[in-house]
Amino acid sequence: MTQPVPRLTDTLDSLRDQLGGGGIHVNGRIRREVVRAIQREHGRGLVVAARLDAAAHAARTGLINTGMLSKDEEYLIQFAPLGEARYKAIVDSYAIYAAGEIGRL
Repeated sequence: MTQPVPRLTDTLDSLRDQLGGGGIHVNGRIRREVVRAIQREHGRGLVVAARLDAAAHAARTGLINTGMLSKDEEYLIQFAPLGEARYKAIVDSYAIYAAGEIGRL
């Protein structure tokens, strides 16, 4: 089974085979430029993947915290109903803050 995302070394090996053999002759400078370009794009992809992972982690944390705060709000409304408006304001403020932070990622 092939990998859905090829490793950089596999790509470079394939490139070396294509450029160095099979009747395709390219000088060393062009070959190095192509390898550097592939490495640069691979690096960019790794950075984007890290950003996506970080954004998902932040979103998951915001969701879990908002859910837990909402459950606490529900409990406190039953325990001390006079504070309902304040509890809602606090939880809503957190949810707005979390959404803003995630939106800036």
